[in-house]
Amino acid sequence: MGSSRKRTAENNDSDKSPKRSKIHKSNAMPPPLTVAVRGQTFEPTPVFDTFWRFAAERHAMTEKRFKGLPAPWTADPILQAYPFCNTYRVLDRVSQYIIAEVIEKGSQDPTELVFRILLFNTFTSINTYETLRAAITPFTWSSYERADYERVLRRLYDDKVSIYTGAFQKPAPNLGFVENFMNHLVLMEVLMKNLPMQCSKAEYIADVFEWLCTFKSMGDFTAYQLVLNLSYSSVLNFSDYDFVVVGLGSRRGLQRCFKGPIPHSCEVGIIRWMQLTQSDHFSRLKLKFNGLGPRARPIMLCDIEHTLCEIDKYVRKLGAPSHRPFHSSGPLPKMRLPKAWALPVRQSLRIKCQEEAEVEFIEKFVVSSIKSHRGVEGEREFLVYWEGYSSDDASWEPEDMLADDAPNAIRDYWKRVQA
Repeated sequence: MGSSRKRTAENNDSDKSPKRSKIHKSNAMPPPLTVAVRGQTFEPTPVFDTFWRFAAERHAMTEKRFKGLPAPWTADPILQAYPFCNTYRVLDRVSQYIIAEVIEKGSQDPTELVFRILLFNTFTSINTYETLRAAITPFTWSSYERADYERVLRRLYDDKVSIYTGAFQKPAPNLGFVENFMNHLVLMEVLMKNLPMQCSKAEYIADVFEWLCTFKSMGDFTAYQLVLNLSYSSVLNFSDYDFVVVGLGSRRGLQRCFKGPIPHSCEVGIIRWMQLTQSDHFSRLKLKFNGLGPRARPIMLCDIEHTLCEIDKYVRKLGAPSHRPFHSSGPLPKMRLPKAWALPVRQSLRIKCQEEAEVEFIEKFVVSSIKSHRGVEGEREFLVYWEGYSSDDASWEPEDMLADDAPNAIRDYWKRVQA
């Protein structure tokens, strides 16, 4: 049984929507359907339809940007004011960089591919990766010397240049060094001893994920992101229908989309149902959705999971839309889709476990502590550690939500910072 405590932010209330938002209609009737998963029936809320409207509108914005059309790319005030990830994970800036600069540039030997993807994933920073690549020749695992990488990373560290991106929080294992970046570098070396072989011999993509999770500091989120990045290359060839891991943010989004609590054991089943029936929902809502690329690739499991997290953020912003327009990072380069997606082996479905999740308890999110804060687009966010979760599941949460849910945690954090 799970904890009886519960974050109030899990509510499905949607009556705070401004009238000018066309994506979220607060007075809309609930969608006329239910979904049955593992003997349980789940009824969608109005936010379920918001999910599909958001997915279609956010992708339409990306299509306009690829065509070079000027802003604004949408009439929706929330999408105009705040940054949201693409409907397709592969189109986000980091994923596009991994495909074009990490995977396609350099040796296509499987071990070298794994090395470059793992190195980038370790710090998830374009600047750090490019600094290492420019300073070290040859930039290969076969010629790897820790001292070369330590020298470059330590120079960044001493110059107070951020080695990590702020988007992900990566706890470092204690492998004998004071600095996190050195412990991560050693962890990368440990993983490289067997990761190429694990990728080549895996019968299921879940095998690689489960192997990664056996390492300290490689929690579900970090392991899943690495698996997805590896899957953009030819070293991990599985269907995109095979596997998905549900993160904290997407759990909140899923809970907003359906009435009542959702057990872990039903989460993946609901996401699979959403993926398989997406054309029905776009058609029912009279939404134009072109899919991805020349073959009109549908939204895949990882994209559903990815967008559920975004819909949670979107609904939270509905109550008080910003009047400051969000400024993009500039024109988009040419779209790069993984060449490995065309491999015939990826057409075979290999799901390791049909049940996929046997844990029968309802997720509760309780703030354990707040460790840091930052400003994003003029708003403050706090780095939240959750009770009962590893530090790998820490997430940045907006101040307005935490002010309602965890005011004491905020007060304790400021006391520590100002002490």
